[in-house]
Amino acid sequence: MKILIVGGNGFIGRHIARAAIGQGHQVVRGVRREKMEPTNTIACDMQRDVMVKTWLPRLTNIDAVINCVGVLRATKQVMQAAHCDAPAALASACAESKKPFLHVSALGLNHAADTPYFTTKRDGEDAVRTAHSGAIIVRPSLVFGHDSPATQLLLMQSHLPVLCLPTDTKAIAPIHVDDLAALCLSLIGTVRALGCDVDAVGATECTIADYVQTLRIARGNPRAALVRVPNRWMRMGLKCAAFCGARTITPEALDLMEHDHTGDARSFTRWMRRAPAAMTAFQSLAH
Repeated sequence: MKILIVGGNGFIGRHIARAAIGQGHQVVRGVRREKMEPTNTIACDMQRDVMVKTWLPRLTNIDAVINCVGVLRATKQVMQAAHCDAPAALASACAESKKPFLHVSALGLNHAADTPYFTTKRDGEDAVRTAHSGAIIVRPSLVFGHDSPATQLLLMQSHLPVLCLPTDTKAIAPIHVDDLAALCLSLIGTVRALGCDVDAVGATECTIADYVQTLRIARGNPRAALVRVPNRWMRMGLKCAAFCGARTITPEALDLMEHDHTGDARSFTRWMRRAPAAMTAFQSLAH
């Protein structure tokens, strides 16, 4: 297949592209700055490309489309365009041109707080489903990948003898990015997946603290002492750190920790006919 991966330069998009090429597919990456990229790219701006007529010419000779675009820190207007308006237009163009469309979303949106990220993501799912009844919506939990900034920060923290974590965090079911990429490619090539919602969760449900401790143990380190910081204080500290340019998790990432990131653990096995990688094996998998 010739697959257009919108957000092909992002963390998840890069891995899906690499996996697709490894499977013999031809990949076209949708990127914001086409002139600065190598061949096999299409200029796409998810903040501006909110009309169906903008997308239709781009789908000529494309067999399937995967949208991986996500914006964690931006104005609500930007998030509305990137998470809702542009994906809906792209989904409509795919429906009109009869192309399979897979939309990478997030877990637990129906129970998440009414922040700009969650509300626009939630509205985006509804808009995509309305625009293309056959769209495949994949909802990943926390995604591990060595080239993920979030993972790198957690790995840095896993070196410390004392972990400072928020008091109130919800459960997660981390999945390795290679498993997520394999799942997306399997779904986009499966007719019976059309119109399905799929939870992309790993083998183990745990807390953020358990996750970081597991990363420590996998590196050969003992469990660390744990200090719980009230979420309000943590958020204030993260805002100050961000203002000073410090490399920490963002206040928006704390928002993600405060809502549930678990789903149907059988989804991955149902579609892939194998279990996802265990957390203890994450760091030993290919970089």
